[in-house]
Amino acid sequence: MSHRVIRALAHDDPGLQPERTLLAWRRTLMTLLVVCTIFLRWIPHYGLIALLPVSLSLIAGLLIQLALNARYRKSTKGLKQERIPAPFREVVVLGGTVMVLSGVGIYAVLSR
Repeated sequence: MSHRVIRALAHDDPGLQPERTLLAWRRTLMTLLVVCTIFLRWIPHYGLIALLPVSLSLIAGLLIQLALNARYRKSTKGLKQERIPAPFREVVVLGGTVMVLSGVGIYAVLSR
């Protein structure tokens, strides 16, 4: 990041709340990548249907990653205004992804 961008995103939060939130979402993305690699191991056993959860994990991770940069900017601006909006879209995408991946996993295990 350039010095000008960092200065524009500066905030006065001693607890670094935007950074903690960003790190939490990054850990979530790492978890989605781990889940993706687990589903890749299913391909020899379940065939190409195992690519559905792989692609779903990757798409959800990409969407969340794209939203993270905007989320960080909103958080730093929100700290200055003392009002931070909830990450509704990101939570809905993540919740839907987890539900679908759980359903696919349960189906795969029970159909075996």
